[in-house]
Amino acid sequence: MDEAARRLTGRCAEVQADVTEPSPPDAGWGPFVSGTLITMCFAVVLIWGARTYGRTVGFAFGVNWILMAWAITLGRVLESRSGAWDGLWARLPASYYATRRLEKRGRLYDYLGVRWYQRLLRPVLWSMSPARLRSQRGARQTMIRATQDPEAGHLLIFVVITGITLWALVSGWWDTAAWLLLFNVLHNLYPVLSVRQVRARLHRRGGTA
Repeated sequence: MDEAARRLTGRCAEVQADVTEPSPPDAGWGPFVSGTLITMCFAVVLIWGARTYGRTVGFAFGVNWILMAWAITLGRVLESRSGAWDGLWARLPASYYATRRLEKRGRLYDYLGVRWYQRLLRPVLWSMSPARLRSQRGARQTMIRATQDPEAGHLLIFVVITGITLWALVSGWWDTAAWLLLFNVLHNLYPVLSVRQVRARLHRRGGTA
């Protein structure tokens, strides 16, 4: 009888704990709404800049930084957390990040001048750390994963600015289109090539594809 009473008492305590314990807040549509508002605000700034300074070198240069600020802000809003989306960069499939056959030996990037680009902008570019590779187990895989976010961000901006460049061409703004193309290649295309070259080197060292 005493044993049954103790079991019943314990069960009641468990039920009461389940009822009184606060459940973690559900983010729900919060990240989506925040991301939409942020995108709309940056779109307004971008459209205003295009109409006001569209035919200037300053706009062609500044639009890269405006979109970079948008991508970073949006990525932080949508970053992984309980009940939220799994981040901005999770939209790219894993197969995209795979090292292709032409990339494995690195000659393609040498022909494109990626190494010269890396040497010129080494202080601001993402690069691997040989000392960390030697001293930390699993550092190679960590670095490989770390190349994916910067690449996806620059690729997204590259696509957006390519669209703006086409709009400038259709509008007859040849000078603006030329500047947009130049800065897009330097600010976005070559950073994408740079991190892909770094990832290919990491795969070669690890013997993976």
